[in-house]
Amino acid sequence: MPTSTGTTRVRSPEALGRAIRAARERAGLTQAQLAERARANRYAITVLESGHETRAIELLFDTLAALELELAVRPRAK
Repeated sequence: MPTSTGTTRVRSPEALGRAIRAARERAGLTQAQLAERARANRYAITVLESGHETRAIELLFDTLAALELELAVRPRAK
């Protein structure tokens, strides 16, 4: 859930997926449109949004946890 500053704390693949889906929906994009912008395929976006834990994502969150860090998702500064 976003904080008052618009930042979403992400500590799991599931939370990352929810944050990506919410941002995509706020932008009014379909999964196919996001995939095109991200130079990926729709299936890759589906996997991300589902919170599926790939080895790379698992390693990312394990490393962050080991360092007592968390990922924060927020809109980019313009």
